[in-house]
Amino acid sequence: MAGKGTDVHQVIGAIKALLPELEKEDIAQLELLVHRSDDPLVLATLIVALIDERRRTNRLLEEIRDALNRVASAPAPVSVATGLSEADERILELVREMGMVCAEDVRQALGYKGLNAASARLNALYKQGYLRKIRKGRKVYYTLGRLAP
Repeated sequence: MAGKGTDVHQVIGAIKALLPELEKEDIAQLELLVHRSDDPLVLATLIVALIDERRRTNRLLEEIRDALNRVASAPAPVSVATGLSEADERILELVREMGMVCAEDVRQALGYKGLNAASARLNALYKQGYLRKIRKGRKVYYTLGRLAP
């Protein structure tokens, strides 16, 4: 029996090393399970619980993946009057208010994390004729273009 006690302590020690965030209650339950690990009923119950948990986790991950795919494939809301997205409408309104904007202005106003999204939207509106570009040194500013509603 002394050998089994040593094995239990080694197993629990290894589990603690792998999962240092375990609570005392979890460790006590693990010790009990390790002591009873030679009981086939205990082992079968644990295996069934693990299989069930894996299935639930996989279903949840599938639901998350499906939701992300739906969000990614959903078109941006488009204004019926202009055919522009809501974000593009907001950019044009910002240009009207400020007279001239740069990518940093748009990033702040629309809450983008970086400048890439703001620059891409500004460039798209420029290519469509809604904005004009004005270079001042290394910075690019945008004003209303000929097609701006």
